[in-house]
Amino acid sequence: MLCAPQGLRRRGLFLGEQVRSLDVKGRLTLPVEYRSQLAEGIVVTKGEDYCLHVYPLSVWGERQAEVLGLDMGTKVNREYRRAFFSAAAEVELDGQGRLLVRKQHRSYAGFVKDVTVIGFGAYIELWSLERWEAERQRGDEAIGGRDGSHDR
Repeated sequence: MLCAPQGLRRRGLFLGEQVRSLDVKGRLTLPVEYRSQLAEGIVVTKGEDYCLHVYPLSVWGERQAEVLGLDMGTKVNREYRRAFFSAAAEVELDGQGRLLVRKQHRSYAGFVKDVTVIGFGAYIELWSLERWEAERQRGDEAIGGRDGSHDR
């Protein structure tokens, strides 16, 4: 697992990836190094590419403002806004650092047992193991320039 150096964690960046398992009640234990940034509260909602986004409350305010700022004259923006806010849930970690992942969220993201928890800078993404493997490969190819786009 990649971890953020202490200085980066103080600035509120989530980095690295870990595979965690959902328990029988749908709870997911988040990495210890993420928990202090989530102590004020969390909002979980659907993310792009069939993952879940886990926002600290401090970041949620910025993200909701972005979504509220979308032009509602466009059908795709109205659909996005509805899906984004209707799926949002404010949650708290329990005393063991576990997040209860709602059934609708588990279904949307395709969670069965194992979940990949990734740092995405200001927030966390939760991916099904299978979807994350495919997404990571696409990201590796983009970084590696295998498609030739970085050779120009």
